Parts: sequence; C-alpha cells; structure tokens
Amino acid sequence: MKNFTIRALLQKLGGLTVCLILAGVAQAQVPISLEKSLELARQNNVALRQAKYNSTRADIGVRRSKYSYLPSITASADVSRSNGLFFDNVAGEVKRGNTSTSQPYLVGQVVLFDGFTKLHELKQAKHNANAYTYAVQQAEIDFETNVTAYYLQALVDRENIHIAEDRIKLLQGQLEKIEIQERAGVRAQDEVYQIKAQLATEKLNLITHQNNFRRDKLQLVQEMNVEGNPDYELLTPDTPEDINMLLPAEAEIMQRALGHSPGVKSSAATLDAAKSNLKVIRSNFSPTLSLEGVYGSNYSSNFYVDPENGNFNTMPYFDQLDFNQRKVIGLNLSIPVFNGLIRHFDAQTARLDLHNAELDFIASQNQLRQTVQQAYQDVLAAREKYNTVIANLDYTQRAFSSAKRRYELGNIDFFFYMESLNNMNKTQAELLQSKCEFYFKMRILELYMG
Repeated sequence: MKNFTIRALLQKLGGLTVCLILAGVAQAQVPISLEKSLELARQNNVALRQAKYNSTRADIGVRRSKYSYLPSITASADVSRSNGLFFDNVAGEVKRGNTSTSQPYLVGQVVLFDGFTKLHELKQAKHNANAYTYAVQQAEIDFETNVTAYYLQALVDRENIHIAEDRIKLLQGQLEKIEIQERAGVRAQDEVYQIKAQLATEKLNLITHQNNFRRDKLQLVQEMNVEGNPDYELLTPDTPEDINMLLPAEAEIMQRALGHSPGVKSSAATLDAAKSNLKVIRSNFSPTLSLEGVYGSNYSSNFYVDPENGNFNTMPYFDQLDFNQRKVIGLNLSIPVFNGLIRHFDAQTARLDLHNAELDFIASQNQLRQTVQQAYQDVLAAREKYNTVIANLDYTQRAFSSAKRRYELGNIDFFFYMESLNNMNKTQAELLQSKCEFYFKMRILELYMG
C-alpha cells in the first residue's frame, strides 16, 4: 500500500513536471527583429488602416464627380382614389363619386451649363484623393518612426539592465571579500557599510531599468497591435558598416526631403482642394441652364372606351396610357437672385478655409525642415559620439581592471574604485545608445528622403 502511494505520488509529480515544462515552453520568448516588428505593425496598425480607408473613400468621391456629368433620370408612378366632386383632367369634365387616377411619368435632365460647378467639384475630388493617398504614405512613416523608436529604446533599457546586473554581481563579490577582510581586522567596518549602501542603490537602479524596459516593450507591442501580449526577445540590429560614410550636404538632404515628403504633398493637395472649393462656391452665383424631357401619361376610371356610341366601359389601364401619352422637351434656366445671403457667407467661409490651408502647407514645410535639420545634426553627433566611445571603451576597461586590483590590495579607497566602475559602465551604455541613436536618426532621414 505504501509503495503504491509513493508510485502514485511520483506519477503526479511527473505529470506536474511535464505541465511546468510545457508551460515554460509556451511562455518562452519569441525572437523578433526590428524589421519583423515593422511588418507586424504594418499589418495591424489602426491609423494606417484608417488612412487607407479614407483614401479609398476619396477615390469613390472622384468617380462620383465623374458620373455627375451623366443625365439624371427619374421615374414616378402613382395610384389614387378620390370621392366627391372634382374636375377630372383626363375625362375633361366635372365628376362626382368615386374615381381612380394614375399619372406615371419619366423625367430626364442634363445640365448644359452650371458655371463650371461640376468641373471644379471634380478637380476638388481629385485633389482630396491625392491628399489622402499621401496621407497613407505619411502614416507609414509615422508608425515606422514610432516602432523604431520604441524598439531601440527598449534595447538601450535592456543594456542598462545588464550593466546594473553586472554591477550588482561585482559589488556582491567585493562585499564578500571585504567582509572577510573586516572580520580579519584588515578592513574597517565602514567600508562594508559603504558597499552595502551602494549595493542597495544599484538594486534600486536595476528595478528602475527593468520598469523602463517593460514600459518601452509594452509600447512596442501596443504599437504592433499583436493579440495575446506575447513575450518577445528583441534582437540587436547590426552596427551599420557605413557609420563613417560621408553624408550628403544638409541642403541636398533638405531639397530631397521637401520634394519627397508625403506630409508636404498632402498639405499641398489639400491647399489645391481648398482653391477648387472656393471656385465651386463662386460658381453657385452663376445661372444654370439645363435640358429637360418628360414622357408621361394619365389614367382615370372616368375615361370610357366610346361614350359617343354608348360604350361607357372604362378604357383599360395600359390602353389609356398609350392613348394619353405626352412628350415634353424644354430648356430650363435657373438664375439665383436671393437666398438669404447664404452663398455670400459660404464664399467667406471658403476663403477662410483657403487661408488656413495655406498656413497648414507652410507649417508642414517648416515642420519637415525642423525634423530633417534635427535628425541630420543628431546623426553627426551620434557618429562622433560612437567613434569617441569606441576609442575610450578600451581605456576605461583597463582603468577599471587596474582600480579593482588596487582596491582589493587596499591601495585606493572605495570612492575611487566606484568612480572607475562608473566610468566603464557609462562608456558601455553610451556605446549602445550612440549606435541606436545613429541607426534611428539615419532611418528618419532615409524615410523622408525616400
């Protein structure tokens, strides 16, 4: 009985172990690169999808404006029954009693001249479509910039975590040695307290870096809109081989950016649409000339087959429609005279919209210049910082190794030792930070230059 109980317990523990292993596999980190992050974000980004829907909607508006040149055709059919005294237009006489009537007709109209309203509306629709097309491209640049920024910042946070962990491990090792020396009477007790205090500070810094990493990683996942909140392992991009390449002149980059920027092109197209809208409003002051045609007929229950010969049977419905058919064609000239100054106020509003569109266009150009100028200077600064850090990293590592040996021998104090450690860790963090900053700012320049 005892053996059976032990065997059953071992089986349960084995099953639990398998479950834990499977759970660990299920929660294992999934390696993901920056390009893969951008691909997922491109598929799931809501703002980008909305921009595409708006672009499709604008294209529909263009087709709608094109088809507005076609004639309009309206068909109508009705059946009514009246009781009492009235004049029957179909029978041509006054009737009393119950009467059924019907007046089906077909009306067609084509506008010959409307002050070029339809032409300006078509141009406005095309400009709006162009603006939304460029807006899609700008949305792609914006989300790619955001994803890249979150990704690279998360890498910097992760590097800070590794540096903090190494500092804690190093300080713990030093603490053990100093405690042994303190018990042997070689070291003072205050040195033990100094290391413990610094160790507590480093643990607090580690918690801060971990929180920053989780925050930036969460922002990255949210920007990608991936369901299930997966745990990704971010892969560090390779250092650009051409980090010391000769960059084009800032004026050349600015010229290419102004010629390619989807945001500036979208603002320019919106400005053209505002100009066309003002022309549409002004054309409403113009007379409208249209060609109209009517094809209709009438039916009445008082219309008889042959009343003169005594046949007072109601003529059948379709026979009456054929007998009473009429065709009308004419020109219609509509001249706007007064409508409460609505057109006047619409024109004032359209002019204000045009001025705002002009300011938006200027603002988009200024914003682009500022972004490109800042990114260009940041690229130069990051490259210079990277080269400086590369040259300085070896010296700080050697200086720390020397300081560590001297501190263990008691030749220097704790503060000099920590200063050397801080210098080395600062250089290690600056190395990755400068590389990520160069990568990020260079990517912005490439996006805006096309």
